[in-house]
Amino acid sequence: MKLTAAVNTACALLLLSGCASSTPPHYYTLVTAADSAPPAVAAAPFVIRIHPVTVPEQLNQPQLVTRKGDGEMVMSDDALWASPLPEEMRSALTGQLERLLNTTEISGLTPPQDKPVIGISVAVQRFDAWPENRASIAVTWRLSFAAGSAEEQLLTCRTQHQQAARGGDAGLVSAQQSLMREVAQDMAESIRMRQCR
Repeated sequence: MKLTAAVNTACALLLLSGCASSTPPHYYTLVTAADSAPPAVAAAPFVIRIHPVTVPEQLNQPQLVTRKGDGEMVMSDDALWASPLPEEMRSALTGQLERLLNTTEISGLTPPQDKPVIGISVAVQRFDAWPENRASIAVTWRLSFAAGSAEEQLLTCRTQHQQAARGGDAGLVSAQQSLMREVAQDMAESIRMRQCR
């Protein structure tokens, strides 16, 4: 009886020490404080509607997914996205485009009567990350000018960028935030010019 009690106590202590020593997960976002900064341009004569972003299925995970060599991918146990990756990307692009263009994203809202709607569909082909090395992105987007009207015009553009990444998971996410800013700048330019870079 004493032996059983001692074993149970030892097991309980081991479990408690294991729980105490494990580190809680860190949650990361692609949205930065700069995304909510005041716009630097005059108000746009249009509004935008950003459709859900599509990403490759192997990247659509709660964890940060990194590369190890050419063929191996690693999912972190303690570095997680604050929301699903497609929504993180959509939120980051929304904040950046609203600021860069001084406009409003109206998904889920009735379009205003006095401003045309530009629809934006985004497909991410690559969102690769090599810890302590670099991060890269390749994105295609389709713009739908005067979305839903008889005079609707479509434009499809593509861009890719790369950033150095140092400083563990936080540094890697910082590089990925920079990539999202560069993509948003390319998208904003294609909206303003109605042509791809």
